[in-house]
Amino acid sequence: MTEKQENNSLVGNEERTSESDVFSCGIGRLFETTRRLRVRDIVLLVFIGGLCAILLGLILFSLIRNSNFDRLNRAIPNQIWYIETVYEIITESIKDTSPKEDGLMKEGQGVGDIKGIIDVLNYIKDVVGSRVIFINSFFDSNDDDHMAIADHMRIKNVFGTMDDFDLLRNITKKEKVRLIMDFIPNHTGRGSAWFQKSRKKEGKYKDYYIWAPCDLKKNTYPNDWMSVKGGRAWTYDETRKECFFHQLEDDKPDLNLWNPDVQKELENILRFWLDKGVDGFHIRNVQYLYEDHKLGDESPIPGRTGQAYGDFEHNQTRNHPENAKILQAWKAVVDSYSTKAGEEKALIITADDDLNATLRYMKAGVALVRVNPLSGNGASLAERIEMTLKDVHSVIKRIGWMFSDKYSSRLASREGSQQTKALLTLQATLPGVPFIYYGNEIGMTDHPEVPGLLKYRTPMQWNSNGTGFSMNRPWIDRNPNYKTINVERERASDNVNSLLKLNQKLQKLRELESFQLGVMSVPFRDGDLLVYTREAKGFPGYLVAINFGGTFKSLSNAPGIPQKGKMVLHTHKEINTTINVALNSYKLGPHHAVVFEFI
Repeated sequence: MTEKQENNSLVGNEERTSESDVFSCGIGRLFETTRRLRVRDIVLLVFIGGLCAILLGLILFSLIRNSNFDRLNRAIPNQIWYIETVYEIITESIKDTSPKEDGLMKEGQGVGDIKGIIDVLNYIKDVVGSRVIFINSFFDSNDDDHMAIADHMRIKNVFGTMDDFDLLRNITKKEKVRLIMDFIPNHTGRGSAWFQKSRKKEGKYKDYYIWAPCDLKKNTYPNDWMSVKGGRAWTYDETRKECFFHQLEDDKPDLNLWNPDVQKELENILRFWLDKGVDGFHIRNVQYLYEDHKLGDESPIPGRTGQAYGDFEHNQTRNHPENAKILQAWKAVVDSYSTKAGEEKALIITADDDLNATLRYMKAGVALVRVNPLSGNGASLAERIEMTLKDVHSVIKRIGWMFSDKYSSRLASREGSQQTKALLTLQATLPGVPFIYYGNEIGMTDHPEVPGLLKYRTPMQWNSNGTGFSMNRPWIDRNPNYKTINVERERASDNVNSLLKLNQKLQKLRELESFQLGVMSVPFRDGDLLVYTREAKGFPGYLVAINFGGTFKSLSNAPGIPQKGKMVLHTHKEINTTINVALNSYKLGPHHAVVFEFI
């Protein structure tokens, strides 16, 4: 081979070698690229698969949750909004929005108002956990109690204007908060235009009230009827020269509900506020609506003097059969505004001591009856509660549980501050609806020096410096303990079981299905210990144990309780939900309450 041929051969080999290397390198890169693509595809597929799993889980969770809500809605048809916790307020004491006045104070300054309700709405729904507000009477009236009504369709000037109310209703609708207000059909005040015309016997107004001849000089009255507030239930009017009847004080003459024109007037009042968007009405003094049409004498109690209200049976003036009939008529009015699910309207009353009458009113269409669980007869607190629960057991889901209002002592004062947490637990875990009187959620007490009913109505205690309610001098003295008992202090507390924080936990607990729609076992009482269960079919059940006594109590005697449970709430201790507790050996501390989930 010549040198030239050899060189050509070498060059060809080098070229062939280069092409082979290139080919090998290309194949290698291809395999490497393929390998990388496969890894990336796998990672991508895993990622997409994970997303799909999460989405599927969310869909399933949503379906299950919606199914549970559907079951809840089916279980409580047409009642869903008024099973929510109700926050009860009196406008004059919730919050004053008037500007600070350095000189002479003007009308309304230092007095809570409707704008103040708007200001504290977030507190009510987000902190207290209530989406239903019950506003006590704010109507144009001639008394400090706002019950001697001058005009049922006007707002008292010190509380604001109708525009303020419309704004409140628009905001509450947007926030999905319901409004209940007082309806006062039993009487008006003497300043009412109706009464002024009636005492002059003008036209149809002549018989708007119950009038009868009487002779004060001879001390003769139409009958023996006595006023609930003391003395005769008849007061002489100089203009008409007759006596008018009043179940309550003489500044509150009773309307004549036998009169069809009066019935129409009352229906018009309901329609006026329904047109404003009100969701429900608390009917005041329902037991006194009708009296015997013939004004017959009461039945005296043997051995009594006949000089006091308690000396008679009141078969003519209390819980008259016509009361239920007119409730049915009012129910028809509010039902005419219940056009679709979720927009139902409710009638609510406060019970007296006649259980049979209360049951009649329920049949007539009353949605809720407010009852104080402490009102039963018994030697101890636990026994009183037990008796009340047994009395109303058949209708317990339609009971509104209230401890106090503007006519009765506050919870922390009535039973002592050491019982407050236990009683709030009772209120929140019973079937029915809790009515929280403003301030009870932070342990407000009766004023130690203010006389009469006003001691139950002192301004809401928002902060330690006293300016949370008003920048001006309040309409009534603040309770001196506002510096230590107030919302600001409760919210800032490191104690996870401060009264306000405990209330928040209780409201969360109430959202569980077994507390919303579950049945309640007949309460078991062992001395000061009260035990009951709440359980809805298809959902976890719960055991509630409350010790109202001053010593430790064992659950060992409670019948039918499970062997173990998971603690989900304790009124005084931090809990560990991962630990199962042996219930038959568990001992509950004095004035403590606990809730266990069944295992």
